[in-house]
Amino acid sequence: MKIREFFTKKRIIWSAIILLVLFVIGYFIFRPKDNSGNIQTEIVKKQDLKSTVLATGQVVSGTDLNLSFKTSGFVQSVKVTEGSKVKTGDVLATLDQKDALASLTSARGALAQAQANYNKVLAGASNEEIIVAQKAVDAAQVTLDTAKVNLKNTQSQQETAVSNAYSALLNSTLEAVPSAGNAGTGIATVSGTYTGAEQGTYTLSLYISGNGMMFQLSGLETSSGEYKSFPVPLGSRGLFIEFSGTSYANDQWVVKIPNTSASTYVANYNAYQSSLKTRQSSVDAAQAQLNSAQVALDQAIAALNLKKAQARPADLQVAQAQVLSAQGQVQAAQSNLENTIMRAPTGGTITKVDAKVGQQATAMQALIVLQDVGNLHVEANISEANISSIISEQQVEVTFDALGVDRKFIAKVQTIDPASTVVSGVVNYKVKVSLEKLEQIKPGMTANLNILTGEKSGVLAVPQRAVISRDGKKFVRVITDTKKKAYTEAEVTTGMEADGGLVEIVSGVSEGAEVVTFIRSN
Repeated sequence: MKIREFFTKKRIIWSAIILLVLFVIGYFIFRPKDNSGNIQTEIVKKQDLKSTVLATGQVVSGTDLNLSFKTSGFVQSVKVTEGSKVKTGDVLATLDQKDALASLTSARGALAQAQANYNKVLAGASNEEIIVAQKAVDAAQVTLDTAKVNLKNTQSQQETAVSNAYSALLNSTLEAVPSAGNAGTGIATVSGTYTGAEQGTYTLSLYISGNGMMFQLSGLETSSGEYKSFPVPLGSRGLFIEFSGTSYANDQWVVKIPNTSASTYVANYNAYQSSLKTRQSSVDAAQAQLNSAQVALDQAIAALNLKKAQARPADLQVAQAQVLSAQGQVQAAQSNLENTIMRAPTGGTITKVDAKVGQQATAMQALIVLQDVGNLHVEANISEANISSIISEQQVEVTFDALGVDRKFIAKVQTIDPASTVVSGVVNYKVKVSLEKLEQIKPGMTANLNILTGEKSGVLAVPQRAVISRDGKKFVRVITDTKKKAYTEAEVTTGMEADGGLVEIVSGVSEGAEVVTFIRSN
């Protein structure tokens, strides 16, 4: 067949139609996708960035003293009112002083007696006086022996109390906390009493053996046990574990010793700390009684020897020692009298008075608050997530609820506590911020802190949501077709994360580039 015969008019027309159809199909298949209706974008541009940490604190006085009496008694007088200005040593309040004055009179009498005894030594002692002195030695020896027994009993009793309080602390509502990755919903219940002294954790991990479901114990002890619905030993220190619900191999639970999250933990911890202090104070008191009894015995022996010996310089020295001891008693009585007087330890302003005439005051009970209202600062807790960005001398913008958000004050970070404080289970660090002297600012006011932790001017920035993290790298989607919003990914290096959800772009895209910030799913 000839070529001219093959390309008939009809065949040419059909061939053209087929080519046109293929072209149209190819156009709709391979044309760029139009994303313009589903994509939101932003232009990469230079901006001034700031990074701040927000916190709420309280105005605190540089001098903030809760004053109390060192002894208990009825309030006899109150010399100040709220707002009173005082100087160091000013009398603020007094207790009933009748007993203290009587003790002082008695001590002065003992001093007079010691002085008279000294005078008597000069003249020598009679047989009757020697017998009396020997009885004093015998009585002092009995008192010393009793004090020794009392010290031993006190030590034993207090050690038992501390041990019991520590055991209660370690057993603060023990519970097995399931791992977040547990496949099952099984519950592990702890019972028994932990008899160990070591703090730490038990970790239980389930596994399958020829005997069925077992648990492996690690941490404070290493052992294994059977998965049972009744209590089985958890280690060898008095605890038991039982399981309920559905559990699988590799499910884990953790038992903390002590359970710091328990509702009873704080009370048990405080009770333990109190028992330590009580032990120390009780033993110290018993030891003081023993020391006093020993001193009394030594003095009685010295007095007896003095009676038996002829008057000589050494005898006079002993008598003089008794005079000095009596003088010490007078000084102690004078100190007790002074304890009934509350004085200002430093100058300042009285901001609170809870003492009333006739009121029964308890030793160390705070009755009067003394503050230096001219030396104020703000204290606030900053979470551990933000504390690394806080440094001394950083600028702080402060507003006060009492003065309104429109009044802003500029301050600086003074100090950052090196030790943490746990508030509602969150680790915080106390930060002190300076304050200028203003009469409107009062102790106890709520302060809102805006701490500037970083600032850059004229740097490229995009919204944080425009940055994609993948495989340890960061990307942005750069628009290549502004009409149809076609885009390609570009790897970028980011810098400062700033307020307003912005992030600095160090490299990867240029100013003026259009980047994707949001893609709506159809």
